[in-house]
Amino acid sequence: AGLGILAIPGVGPVVAAGWLVATAVGAIAGAAAGGATGGLIGSLTSAGVSRDDASFYAEGVRRGGTLVTARVDEEHFATAEMIMNRHGRIDRATREHVYRDAGWQGFDEKSMPYTPAEIARERSLYQNRL
Repeated sequence: AGLGILAIPGVGPVVAAGWLVATAVGAIAGAAAGGATGGLIGSLTSAGVSRDDASFYAEGVRRGGTLVTARVDEEHFATAEMIMNRHGRIDRATREHVYRDAGWQGFDEKSMPYTPAEIARERSLYQNRL
């Protein structure tokens, strides 16, 4: 798999690997040319993720989270899901509820990436829950 480092507006530098690199590079190039929305949201929506889900994932990365994506054959889906659950997969609905209760309405690529102190504070909110 390829490995790339991308600068994503509102998120900052991101390391991406595999299929997401090619998708992200294409989405960023399209945005630079005045085309589709670039950055992480553009990459995810180009890959078939809904805009709402992509906005949530981009916000999670902006707040210091890690987004892991994988394309797996149906026969390997249960194993992939088990691995993700074993290594701290979050409950998306719960986390989005926390974001919205704090006033979040959607990802804004003009927002500044979180500072290390803000990331530490954000992570401390979730130490005992996913």
